[in-house]
Amino acid sequence: MDFTTALNPGTPPPPNFLLTDADDWEYFAEGASNCLFRYTGQHPYFRPFLLRLRKHLPGSPTTQQLYDHLNTRFAPILGAYLLHHSLIQLSPSLITALNTRLPNAHTPAEDWAGRPVKARTRFLETEEKWGLLVEDMSCGNYLYAEEAADPEEWRDMAAVEFKPKWLVQSPNAPKEWMVCRTCAVRNMNHGRSNDLPPPREGGEKMEEELPEYCPLDLASHDRHRIEAAVYAIVNNPHNSIMIADPSPSDSSSESDSDSQRRSPSASTPEELAHHLAKALESSLVTLLTHFFTQSKIIPLLASLQDEFGRRGVFTSATLRLMEDTENVGNEEALAQMAIESQGEVNDIWKAMTLRDCSLFLKIWVRKRTNRGMEARIEAKVADVDLKTGEGGRAVYWRDVERRLRKGGWYGNINKGGRRNCRTGEGIP
Repeated sequence: MDFTTALNPGTPPPPNFLLTDADDWEYFAEGASNCLFRYTGQHPYFRPFLLRLRKHLPGSPTTQQLYDHLNTRFAPILGAYLLHHSLIQLSPSLITALNTRLPNAHTPAEDWAGRPVKARTRFLETEEKWGLLVEDMSCGNYLYAEEAADPEEWRDMAAVEFKPKWLVQSPNAPKEWMVCRTCAVRNMNHGRSNDLPPPREGGEKMEEELPEYCPLDLASHDRHRIEAAVYAIVNNPHNSIMIADPSPSDSSSESDSDSQRRSPSASTPEELAHHLAKALESSLVTLLTHFFTQSKIIPLLASLQDEFGRRGVFTSATLRLMEDTENVGNEEALAQMAIESQGEVNDIWKAMTLRDCSLFLKIWVRKRTNRGMEARIEAKVADVDLKTGEGGRAVYWRDVERRLRKGGWYGNINKGGRRNCRTGEGIP
């Protein structure tokens, strides 16, 4: 089930190979700092990958710096779970040509799952000499390929993307905590009362409340709690659930290349994908629950978050920043946590990156003669880009922790139907 073997896409291009032909690449999606392009050419090596090119954002790391960061900081600790990436050299004319093919400024920016993206710019960095080939974790890419004609061939039928978040409680939480860090921030941001749910206006219809994901459920090793976490993941519209369209393509309206390798984002937009996911909810929940009870990926992420974030966000510098503010409860304990660092083990930047990473799950299925359907799941960690304390990020982390403690968001649950994240009590 825990399928994380390395890709074997075929013979790679020779050393010093340059990407030159913009006609081989089509715009696929984008993030705030990069654009993704899908390969449409004839070289089989590039088909399992997306080309990631960085946008023109002054001060942002170069592609080479990002590549070195991934290989030195995260490849050693994540191993085969890290999303596959490799450097590819670009010809000077390629980015200029691709810039002319980007959606115009009036077209909403969307990520690979069709979700809106806040993009400060839509243009690629023309001075960049390198791109990243990253593993394509969308689904449906091999459904119609000729090489997958064998009915027993594996087919990528579904893909899930979500953020596992804080799989271990914040070391800055009070000893008597009952609400985990992720749920506490969610409650605080929504302005909820810790005691009672907000009152409804007279005649206001009770809307169905979406299940809320608790990371400690997913990391609990308890099947019932894991199932509750998976159910929340599948039903959260902010997560990406993609189901490959199994209907045959219309050869009259698509080219042979398009019919063989249709873009799932075009054939199954976000609304349809979530509709299909809802229809397949029971199967998805069962499959993913079984996966997470056996997979090592969540225990690994939890242990790494704990290892690198054990000291918390309160350092000596933090306490100096807080001198003119009201005291946070248990100040003596905070001061103790601010004692000199224990070196690389307490790498808060690495810990916070792992707490905000994305987990991609690609679900492969195949028919087996007289044995029904067989499934396997491929798990990859992404979004572990360079994260530092620059730009006020460190101060922000400390401020959030301070507000959580002062507001009592780590405690006072169950009066209004809240659940206990420590024990899992309150799960339906």
